[in-house]
Amino acid sequence: MIDPVCKMEVEVSDLKLDYDGKTYYFCSTDCLNEFRESPEKYINKKEELQRRVNIRIVYCRPCKYLDRALNLSRDLLSYFEEADVTLVQGNRGIFDVYVDENLIFSRFKEGRFPESEEILKEVSKKIKENKEN
Repeated sequence: MIDPVCKMEVEVSDLKLDYDGKTYYFCSTDCLNEFRESPEKYINKKEELQRRVNIRIVYCRPCKYLDRALNLSRDLLSYFEEADVTLVQGNRGIFDVYVDENLIFSRFKEGRFPESEEILKEVSKKIKENKEN
């Protein structure tokens, strides 16, 4: 986690504040109080939107892959605050996962369904990449 005031990396702790539906963590009470006084000074909405990761899961509805897609989307949404997950109905045995329009997993190519952990790792890489840019 990054302290929005001083940009220092911090651990999850009691020094936190919920603002506009998101929890922010701080390195000190000084940073917490500074943020509390004028949060808009430290939050750039456009920048926050750019850091979001869009995940699209295309699943075969006739094959009854909806439960798999729902389970994967639940795992992604539980693990990542930055994720927006969309489910798209398909057919012909499809089960594809896209991150920001890049195909990261294809059941057809791999010959199997994805494990949640491997998708979580790929999404984590993308989020880290977004934060560095």
